Amino acid sequence: MPQRRTYTVMGSRPYTCRAGDSFDLLAGQAYRHETMASAIIAENPDFCDVVLFDGGEVIDLPLVDRVDSPDTLPPWRR
Repeated sequence: MPQRRTYTVMGSRPYTCRAGDSFDLLAGQAYRHETMASAIIAENPDFCDVVLFDGGEVIDLPLVDRVDSPDTLPPWRR
């Protein structure tokens, strides 16, 4: 079973998507964890069916206190 990362949402900030952006790409850039894409999707349910953004869409990026990896993950996956 996959291990879940834990985080605390402290608010959000607007982000204007560029053509080709995806939730996992944004999560990797914003949090250094592609698995945090689910947090961005949860904050933007109207866009949950988008795979690649066309550009110009304004979404809310959650501001998180920190992202914790489970201790049971191997070091290269933390």
